[in-house]
Amino acid sequence: MSLIDGLSSGLDTTAIIDALLDVERLPQDRLVERRARSESASEQLSAMRTSVNGLKTAASDLRLSSGWEQLKGTTSNESVSVETTAGGFTGTISFTVDSLATTNVIYSTDTVESLDTVVGSGGSLGAVVEAINGDAELNFEAVAIQTGDGYRLQLSAKEGGADSAIVLDNSLFDTIGGFTTLTDGADAQITFQGLNPYSVTSSSNDFAGIIPGVNVSVSEVSVDPVTVTVQNDFEAIADSVQAFVEQFNEIKSTMSAATIVDPALDVQAPLAFNSNVRRSEQSLLRALVDPVSASSIEAPSLAGISLQRDGTVTFDREKFLAAAVNDIDDLSRMFISPGGEGDEDGILDRMVAAAEEAAAFGTGLLSSAEESEKARIEDYTDQIETIEDRLIAKEAQLRRIYTDLEVALGNLNDQSNWLTSQLSTLGTGSGS
Repeated sequence: MSLIDGLSSGLDTTAIIDALLDVERLPQDRLVERRARSESASEQLSAMRTSVNGLKTAASDLRLSSGWEQLKGTTSNESVSVETTAGGFTGTISFTVDSLATTNVIYSTDTVESLDTVVGSGGSLGAVVEAINGDAELNFEAVAIQTGDGYRLQLSAKEGGADSAIVLDNSLFDTIGGFTTLTDGADAQITFQGLNPYSVTSSSNDFAGIIPGVNVSVSEVSVDPVTVTVQNDFEAIADSVQAFVEQFNEIKSTMSAATIVDPALDVQAPLAFNSNVRRSEQSLLRALVDPVSASSIEAPSLAGISLQRDGTVTFDREKFLAAAVNDIDDLSRMFISPGGEGDEDGILDRMVAAAEEAAAFGTGLLSSAEESEKARIEDYTDQIETIEDRLIAKEAQLRRIYTDLEVALGNLNDQSNWLTSQLSTLGTGSGS
């Protein structure tokens, strides 16, 4: 029903109705504010849960033995390189490089004029090259070499070593004069010198697993012995632990900031009084800094992990490295349980458990808090929609009332005008 403001009454009817509805809308406005706080809380809880799960993954990865058995290798000659894998053996070896691996390469004795020249039962030179390279079962590959006096067909074994010789039926290539050897396939060889020297060979220049978990590659023959040393990489382990502590501090800082109560504020942050967040924060902190009696070091602070007055945790790299050099097994026991029955959990074991308690989907503290906020959001939304429906009905009612008022006033005005005209007529007649 349309309404023309003040047609009869002269009132700003729309403004009056809006003012009345604003009063009616006050409970809805409060609900909208509460829903916005719950939405903000839910978003923060979801982000926290994601971060804590990331911390759990980092703790799980670092808990693996590979995180504590990192190695580094050094060599006395740059022509020899060394690659280590976690969990390998430490030690020192010395050897001479007697020979490098070579690949069997043969080429056609005769040359042909072009790639279109037929070189045997396989067809043209170009077709033969494509056919050989397209056959994955062959142990060699082909290339056509332009010599300036024509093309030669050259074949190279896909792998090096003495056992990778190219086996070929020369009768298939009788038009190019057969093949001549360019290089023979040969193994690389290193020799451990001493009273009773012994040698090790490889079909490539790589000696994989020469020490368990250690690969050595050679690139030059060396008469003088080359020394390879493999030892624990304590610096790399320290890097991993430092990164883990920094990741923890970021999460703890976020939780602390979200739950802080500021007496100066009339309205606190959405998670200011959330006990689930605070419990999660404290559980994660205790997992990192509580003593581990199974290690002779016991206090994490003696291994460089210390709780500060402001609630953050610092990492003293020098203390950690000193503990690692002194006894890496005892240090790792502080972080990781050996897994035997009755063994006390280490820092990383506790962190995985605390992160699971905090962030497990559906059952974790943060997850439960997030679901509670989502339930509140849904409830607030239902209440807001109910009030909105009532406001729509109320607005329609007010518009009908004021429309009826305008109509009634209009009728009264019409009657007033009629009576005025009648009285005017009577006055005129009486005077005459």
